[in-house]
Amino acid sequence: MRESHRRRFCGAAARSALALVLLHAACAIGAIRPIGPGQEAAPAADEGLLAVAVDTPVPLDGLRFARVDVPGEIGTLRRVGVGHTRQLYIVPAGRYRWEWVRVDDQTHTLADEAALAFDVKAGRINYPGDLIVRPHGWVRVAFDVSNRGLPAMDWLDAEHPALAQRFEFAYAGHDPDPFPAFYRSAARAHPHAGDRTLPPPASGGPLPLPIADLWRPSRFVDVRINAGGDLMAQIVREPGAWSLDLFDLRAGTSQRLLSSPEPIADMAWTSDRGLVLSVGDGVSNEVSVVRIADRADGTRRYDRLRVPRRGHVVDVLPQPDRILFASRSHTRLLVHVLDVSTQASIDAQRFRVADARNRGVANDEVWFVDGNGALRAALARDAAGPTLYHGRDGDFHAVLRMADVPGFQPHGLSADGNTLYGITDAGREQAELVAFDLAAGRIVQTLFSRPGSDIVAPLFDPSRKLIGASYFEDGQLVSTFFDADEERIQRRLRAAFPDRTVWVLDRDGAHRNLILGVSGSDQPGRLYHLDLEAGEASLLDDSRPWLAQYRFAPTHVLRSTSRDGLAIESYLTVPRGVDGRLPLVVFPHGGPIGVRDARVFDPEVQFLASLGYAVLQVNFRGSAGFGRAFRAAGKRSYGSLIEDDIDAAIETALAQHPLDGGRMCTIGASYGGYSALVSAVRWPERFRCAISIAGISDTLLFFTASDTGRNVQGRALLETAIGNPATDGETMQRYSPLYRYAELTVPVMLVHGTEDRRVDYEHTRRLARMLALAGHPPVLLTLDGAGHGALDAAARERLWSAIAGFLRMHLARRAPAH
Repeated sequence: MRESHRRRFCGAAARSALALVLLHAACAIGAIRPIGPGQEAAPAADEGLLAVAVDTPVPLDGLRFARVDVPGEIGTLRRVGVGHTRQLYIVPAGRYRWEWVRVDDQTHTLADEAALAFDVKAGRINYPGDLIVRPHGWVRVAFDVSNRGLPAMDWLDAEHPALAQRFEFAYAGHDPDPFPAFYRSAARAHPHAGDRTLPPPASGGPLPLPIADLWRPSRFVDVRINAGGDLMAQIVREPGAWSLDLFDLRAGTSQRLLSSPEPIADMAWTSDRGLVLSVGDGVSNEVSVVRIADRADGTRRYDRLRVPRRGHVVDVLPQPDRILFASRSHTRLLVHVLDVSTQASIDAQRFRVADARNRGVANDEVWFVDGNGALRAALARDAAGPTLYHGRDGDFHAVLRMADVPGFQPHGLSADGNTLYGITDAGREQAELVAFDLAAGRIVQTLFSRPGSDIVAPLFDPSRKLIGASYFEDGQLVSTFFDADEERIQRRLRAAFPDRTVWVLDRDGAHRNLILGVSGSDQPGRLYHLDLEAGEASLLDDSRPWLAQYRFAPTHVLRSTSRDGLAIESYLTVPRGVDGRLPLVVFPHGGPIGVRDARVFDPEVQFLASLGYAVLQVNFRGSAGFGRAFRAAGKRSYGSLIEDDIDAAIETALAQHPLDGGRMCTIGASYGGYSALVSAVRWPERFRCAISIAGISDTLLFFTASDTGRNVQGRALLETAIGNPATDGETMQRYSPLYRYAELTVPVMLVHGTEDRRVDYEHTRRLARMLALAGHPPVLLTLDGAGHGALDAAARERLWSAIAGFLRMHLARRAPAH
């Protein structure tokens, strides 16, 4: 480019409407130069076009990208405004990366990750993904790069139509994206199809169950019984407040001790009349002690003592009113013994580094305590990853790199501090309860195993003695005990509460008083006090008393065999009191690997059942709880063998229950949303409709538009689970609903949050566009500001009201015309 032409070009750029996004110093260098709106300047033979996009909710003072292979060639954007900012540049071909972002005069250097690097090739429009800036608190800023190619192409079509027509648009990030070329081809074939979507329908009438009440969280957070067995403390969650209630188990009365606007995160008895509380939502919380005093008239008063330093309770010591308290001094963890008997004893603690008990381990994060209250083992963050240390009195040595035993989950120490109890499936057929000898540095014994079932957790008594283990059986969490007397009690409880999950939540020091949690798929949780001497169980509280007037649907266990002979366990929830053959909603879970469905009280399932639909949940291959081989079978089975499992479960349900096989819809979230779409592609004659909530539409896009695919480790996991985009791209496209959009002919409803980091909104944006091109516009519900998973009350009301309306439209007795 001639110097005079360059000066005229830079001057025009400075005068353009996008002068607030100015390439500082690029004009002086002459290598990287912006293209203003409507300008159609062409790159030289060794240059490419770069489409830069920034998404930020706060103004940026500046950000910079730089060429990696040629130092000194940089682009700096100044004064980037709130929202989406886009700019097109001409740049030399080469490798580039994002370097830093400046917010409120603070420069944040971006991590040196492959996700932040991109390749600019000559003769095409290179799009490296949107740089997403999200502040967290006052000083922390998070940065993501996500492939949102469709709005980038739309912007180019509007602002630079000649360049968009002349040059190929290509994603320039770490993995291939065939969608731009696929979309351009489809758009040329349907030039007048537009971008039409349908609005979410109304619920279609009164809802049998109020959404706000059904999804209101359980009141129960935690319960603890004192060693003497006469008092039980309960953390209660209510709208806008958290409370601490005290139950007198002998008198059968209760009283509220205190309330807090912040979460009461944890509690423990320090003595029969002392209770330590942690208030807050992190590891550095406000810690206080409730001292309870008995009055002569049978009532009780209490005083609240406060620890003047934020932190958390590591453990309660055997000595009354002594705790191990952890806090931070700068970046270092300090663990002190704290006397909490009086406010004066608390105030006397100086929290000096010299008095800390956690000596001998650097970068320690979690400590394990023996039966005498001594720190005996720690998990620390070393350069090689989490490492387990063992020792005492400040003399510790590394005994296990956690990566050497994949999946090993430590749970607690033996009373002597020499054995660590944990769960692992490394080298085993299923996850098993094992004993790890800390002195020998190896697993020395399998303590409990159940063929074909993964152990969920070990069970301990108040003295830290290992007494049993828990696992899933027929979809319910069950406990087995090593002591014959304990096991007899458990059998009696299962007989007293048939088809219920019965869990011992806590027990007193003498094992005479037990606090039970009892629940079922058709019953929200309840608290019971079991007096073993009297042989009586009395109801203490209900987790959802506002639902007491409703009768919920029970869930049945189904067993199927998939096409390749694999045994599959499923659960069918059948509405009560509905005559005739029921319509069926197939409801696959997310994950898909390492997640499972269970026979628990599920608001989503009960809501669907209340509308008159049977609901099928399938623990397809990859689901947790059924052993290592079953989980591994889910890998690279997306859209194929997993959906074969679901199909086999549908056949079993239709054969064994009065269901209407002509009235079925499929609905799911995350992987479940993907499964719903791909099943509707594979079996369009089977389903009347499909609903995808935050679902994957393209397994290839998941590598470039998700938090999992953002780093090398995450992409390695995805390659193991899904496939390698570089070598398996054709197969991945075949099992992606996006590329099978023309076969997705059943009515579709797409739901997605705009702040979803796990499955970017781009998945739904692309599929909605393609369905519109095919003449099958979907119903689209966009949840502004929602992430992946938890929704606020307003978004949840919109979501499930729309689902109710959509299902009523398409599961009527007469098939709708479409």
